[in-house]
Amino acid sequence: MTRTIVITGASAGIGAALARHLGRQGHQLVLAARREPELERVAAECGTATEVVVTDVRRRAHVERLREAALRRFGHVDVWVNNAGRGITRAVLDLSDDDVDEMMAVNLKSALYGMQAIVPHFQERGKGHLINVSSFLGRVPFVTFRSAYNGAKGALNALTANLRMDLRNTHPGVHVSLVMP
Repeated sequence: MTRTIVITGASAGIGAALARHLGRQGHQLVLAARREPELERVAAECGTATEVVVTDVRRRAHVERLREAALRRFGHVDVWVNNAGRGITRAVLDLSDDDVDEMMAVNLKSALYGMQAIVPHFQERGKGHLINVSSFLGRVPFVTFRSAYNGAKGALNALTANLRMDLRNTHPGVHVSLVMP
């Protein structure tokens, strides 16, 4: 069964590998990231119907534009993967306001924007799957120099669990998963 799948952070790392894997399976893909050349390269390697949307996931309007591009191209979305993220190396006592703001914007707020953009579409369809990519460090912060990243991923874990609980009785066909590499 061919699905329409949106992947943020698709220009490198986990997102790019996931896109290539799903492309080989024949799924329709909508790939999002800030770096257009890298995103185009990944799309060319997918071997399937692919829409590229240059997106800064730290901006709600960009994430909403991503959803609209996916719907315009494919008519619906089956799976949305909030994968975009990045880390910094700073101990807790060395964090600046800008460090914390950036980690929260990239690792938490971007996923929140994705959830708020796509879940109403899933609710309307009565089905869909939201996947938030977190990190084991969000649960067990044994790498303390990744402190702000760990905190943002811990918050993402909590938001994901709360959304799952909110939807389980009213929209049982809408699935919410957390992946912690």
